[in-house]
Amino acid sequence: MVRIATGLSRQKRPMAKPCCYVRFLLIIASLAFVLMLSLSHRIYTREIEPLLLHHQYNIYQPQPKATIAYAVSLTGCGAKDEAVNKAAALTDGAAVLKHSIHLSSIQNPESGSKYDYKMYAFVHPEAIHCSGPFTKLGYEVLIRDTPVNITEIRGDFLRERLPKSGCCGEKEFIKLYAYTLLDYPVVVHLDLDTLILRPLDDLFDVMIDDSDASSLARNKIPVMHDAEIPKKVDAMFTRDYNSINAGDKHAGVQGGFLVIRPSQEAFDEYVQIILEGNFNGGGWGGQYGFYWGVFQIQGLCAYFYDHFHPETSLELNRCVYNLMADSPREEPKTDGFQSRCLDGKDGCEDCQKVDLATAKTIHFTLCRKPWMCHSSTKTNRKELCKKLHHEWFRVRKDFELTERAKNGNTSRDLKDFCRGDGPQFYVPMEL
Repeated sequence: MVRIATGLSRQKRPMAKPCCYVRFLLIIASLAFVLMLSLSHRIYTREIEPLLLHHQYNIYQPQPKATIAYAVSLTGCGAKDEAVNKAAALTDGAAVLKHSIHLSSIQNPESGSKYDYKMYAFVHPEAIHCSGPFTKLGYEVLIRDTPVNITEIRGDFLRERLPKSGCCGEKEFIKLYAYTLLDYPVVVHLDLDTLILRPLDDLFDVMIDDSDASSLARNKIPVMHDAEIPKKVDAMFTRDYNSINAGDKHAGVQGGFLVIRPSQEAFDEYVQIILEGNFNGGGWGGQYGFYWGVFQIQGLCAYFYDHFHPETSLELNRCVYNLMADSPREEPKTDGFQSRCLDGKDGCEDCQKVDLATAKTIHFTLCRKPWMCHSSTKTNRKELCKKLHHEWFRVRKDFELTERAKNGNTSRDLKDFCRGDGPQFYVPMEL
């Protein structure tokens, strides 16, 4: 019986080899099919989820709609007795401002912005020796002298008073070089004590597009006095009503926030207006003045767009853009309000009491600079000023943590930036 069983087994063994071979082929085919599915899924994922992969690996960055130039101007380095604090203010102000722009750009996928950015610093020759940090921080430094020779100004009143006026005399005119950045569709010129809180895409869409994107954006932009937005907008800004008497016809442009369409022709025209020097006790053209900064950008821009180029600019809501927590009305020495609105209207929005969640950009003027470590004590704006300072220090902390993470160092305690009341207690960044 054993032999018979063995014989039968020997007869069946040759039949087993083809079965094993078929099974082997089936296994290989299955593995190949699984591999093809895996590769197909990876390719498909790359095609439909580039933003997700960019967020995780910073590889697949979406293409920006356009690159916006952001510029600041440096006219001097400060007096010797304030050199240390001035240097810290320049470095930290430039760093935090740039980081706020970065966070509100396409470089930060969470912002939702479609626009990239490029940083510039216009530096007057007298400020070269303190401009080094700007290059280190990623600004392209452009050395620019005053665009006019003041001895050639034909109007005596302007020629004699301009050098001693405002913060920096004729040197402030280097801001006009923003119009010469012709490689960009829009230039935003900012003071170093400003901060971007949210993307400015709506402003850029209106200035760049003629499409549906522009139409949608026009309905979103908060403007002053419900003004109609011009068909073509060459400049956007806010006005400084706190520097004029209530009801004055021509308020100055607030020079810390200018959104302009670059144009060599506009730059050349500005130069000719300055050289003509049509300025007297009533301001530019005898009408545009008299207030702080009237000799410089604040008065010159108002004269340029209101007198020479009407209906080409847009006044933005100053409680949303360039928020300074300013009072809308004439005020006596006490905190009580008089009835007159500074803009001459019957009703006016109080920028001291706005919801910070609606603000796009802020400007530390009345609330004082964050590095001064001293908030406004004025009752009506005190609480909002605290919130504005908190936002600046929040962005500073994010910048420092980001930079230190790059270098593998996150050990420093970043809780206390002001260790007392006054600029001497400010703790500068370690860059």
